[in-house]
Amino acid sequence: MDNVINEKILEELATIRKLLTVLSQDKLLDFNEQISNRYLTTEQRKKMYDLFDGTKSLKEIATEVNTSSEAVRLFAVSLEKAGLIEYIYNSKAKCPKRLF
Repeated sequence: MDNVINEKILEELATIRKLLTVLSQDKLLDFNEQISNRYLTTEQRKKMYDLFDGTKSLKEIATEVNTSSEAVRLFAVSLEKAGLIEYIYNSKAKCPKRLF
């Protein structure tokens, strides 16, 4: 009985997700363009943003992008204030993860 209800809920959620995807396509494109124009202004920042996947520390990202940890931290802070990233905490460090 519970399984049937769960499957119906899952189907309904899948339908809602599809509808939201269709409705948000234009807005998502505009939003991504705004992120690019406002925050991803250099190749280095674009690389940093791509590396904000929640698995790498600020120091690891700095090494890959060939910049200082402080530069990565400052960029991450600006994105966090804008609500564009969150931090994933692992046993070693906090790792920035882009939300979009």
